[in-house]
Amino acid sequence: MKIKYILLGIAFPLFYSCSNDMLDQEPSTSVSDDAIMTDVAAAKTALMGAYAQLGDYRYHTLATVTSDLMGEDLTMTSGAYGFSTYNWLVFSYQYAQTPVDDPWWTGYCAYIWRFAYKSIDQANTIIASAETLKPEGAEKEDMIAQAYGLRAYNFLVLTQLFARAYTDQPDSKGILLRLEPGSSDETQNVPRTTVKEAYQQILSDLTYAYEHCTGTDAQYVNQKGVALLLARTYLNMGDYTNAEKYATLAAGSYTGANLMSQTEYRAGFKDHNKEWLWFFNFTSNTCNLYASIPSFYWYCTDFQGYEYGAKIDPKDVESKATNMLKGYSTVRASASFRDMFEDTDSRKLFPGYVYEEDGYFISKFGHRANIGDAEYPFCRIGEAYLIKAEAELQAGNAAEAKKVLNTLQEMRGATPTDATLDDIWKERRKELYGEGFALNDMKRLHKSLKRTGPDQWAGVKELPANSPRFMLPIPNTEMFYNKKLTAEDQNEYWRN
Repeated sequence: MKIKYILLGIAFPLFYSCSNDMLDQEPSTSVSDDAIMTDVAAAKTALMGAYAQLGDYRYHTLATVTSDLMGEDLTMTSGAYGFSTYNWLVFSYQYAQTPVDDPWWTGYCAYIWRFAYKSIDQANTIIASAETLKPEGAEKEDMIAQAYGLRAYNFLVLTQLFARAYTDQPDSKGILLRLEPGSSDETQNVPRTTVKEAYQQILSDLTYAYEHCTGTDAQYVNQKGVALLLARTYLNMGDYTNAEKYATLAAGSYTGANLMSQTEYRAGFKDHNKEWLWFFNFTSNTCNLYASIPSFYWYCTDFQGYEYGAKIDPKDVESKATNMLKGYSTVRASASFRDMFEDTDSRKLFPGYVYEEDGYFISKFGHRANIGDAEYPFCRIGEAYLIKAEAELQAGNAAEAKKVLNTLQEMRGATPTDATLDDIWKERRKELYGEGFALNDMKRLHKSLKRTGPDQWAGVKELPANSPRFMLPIPNTEMFYNKKLTAEDQNEYWRN
């Protein structure tokens, strides 16, 4: 039996961070603004700062896990059965996030908002310096293209979390389109745009990045990754022609050869492979240990002496666990979600459960050597198959939609199905759980929230389609200090 166990002490600081200089680069504050505006090498430091903010656990982890916990497939331990939540993510699961960050576990919106706009600001500094940066050349052009791609990605995440779906109310309030480097001058504040205006800017930035990116390192914004982001954006907008176009540019083909193997999928996501178009490399020096995505998901591979997925005797939950590396392990799969998978499906990564009310352990997101030490995908080709299938169906090409969907299903070890819109949505849930898609898919597809089963213990079990509660609140700090905002700019559920 192979067990790795790291004791979680009561005094362990909840907001401990392994490192402040993500991606092993110097923080952007180590060079002057003047240098960033004129020197490519100095500007690259600012670019690494933009990536660092994107990967910060107070942004990436909170935004991604919150998005999935607000859906109907995942649940959390209630903390009553030996796995303390330490308040992490409980208020997201319960639809109880507030505009304030005191106490911190009730106000993730403030952290997500703050670090997203920090990343945007770093990108803006580079974009604003495009004319003055020297020397000219491919390195400069690719760096500027990456900055545009990062800005667009941040805008997209913010829009998906803080605004209504484009397919619902495109003229409703969107986000703040900050397109210039940050300033203490209050006259430089910007108002909330419409959702439509936000998407127009996202498309503009992504198109620039797609046309000018030359690098191929998948740790950074690159052309194929941007193509998939364009496909994702167009799908959100209901523009199925362009969604299909860019999904195909990202995937290249739909034969299944570009997908990870069933063995790779079952091993748990921790190292990139040919299917990952853009990923973040969280190492022991750049992760946050317990506040990482693997920490919230992973517990073990399986339990010795038990059938896979079986109920585990509480006395065996540690002694029989294989490849155990215990972080929080508090995000679980509901029984209703687990039952959507066939036993042959390589995506059925639910090794067991201890109590019916506490959900199934999930082993999709693993660790390498230490807690949080893992790579994590922002863009995978599997998503391109699903976008292609949905776009073809919406265009009236049902046969092509079924062909593409069935290829993905067969590669994962699942039985081919029809390709109705609900079939494709179900497949998205099975393919992309834990990758931050659940909330946005409910919004853009006008789905209601329906949580079922004893392991869905949150007070909020049902919400109607297009509910205002599907949006996070604008942080109070933004509402107070930004003089371009009024009380009507707060999302409606949280207006006083």
